[in-house]
Amino acid sequence: MKAHLVAAAAALVVLVVPALASAQEKSWFQRGLPAPSEALELSVGTGYTQGFGSLRSGVGMPQVAREGIAVDLSAGYRINPHWAISIGGQYTELNALNADAARGGTATLAAQYHIAPTTRLDPWLELGSGYRLLAQLAPTTGGNATTDIVYNHGFQLGRARAGIDLRLSQDIAIAPVIGADATMFVWQDVGGANTAIASPAMSTFVFAGVQGRVDVGGTNVGTTTVTSTDLE
Repeated sequence: MKAHLVAAAAALVVLVVPALASAQEKSWFQRGLPAPSEALELSVGTGYTQGFGSLRSGVGMPQVAREGIAVDLSAGYRINPHWAISIGGQYTELNALNADAARGGTATLAAQYHIAPTTRLDPWLELGSGYRLLAQLAPTTGGNATTDIVYNHGFQLGRARAGIDLRLSQDIAIAPVIGADATMFVWQDVGGANTAIASPAMSTFVFAGVQGRVDVGGTNVGTTTVTSTDLE
């Protein structure tokens, strides 16, 4: 009987010890990384965008510009592991109801907060504001098409974005990104003549895509890596 108990105990040790050792090993996603600080940050992204709301009173955004693709470029400064500021631009190519296409762009100053900067998966939130341009071919008038381009200028009153950085290394990350802004177009430029929009209205442009970022220079601060001694 004792021999059976000893054999069973030995078998239990053989099964349990490797399992405990494996449990102490951190997966790739659980391993911490130092976070960038005082570094230059360069980002590029692309994705789907679409406008909603109204260009002005009585003119809905779907009449002017529909869904399309956007390309982002930005440069920023990582103040510390949690906070960064950036200035960036976005180019948009949109489908249009009354023209071959509508094109536009933004220039945005933003602040970004990283929630878990020393982990492989780092969620972040961003708030900013700036300027938006939307260019469209003038609609057909009296049966004759015109080649005049109408430039609509507006203020990006606010832009909010959220993403989750997948940190491939200390200095490189990719992230899915979603966001939306609140824009009001206030003046137009047709043939070089600037005119105020009589009844401006609110519109919003949504964005969903992917972004890549690289940090240059600066220092790397802290880590959440758990060692075997921490688990004892």
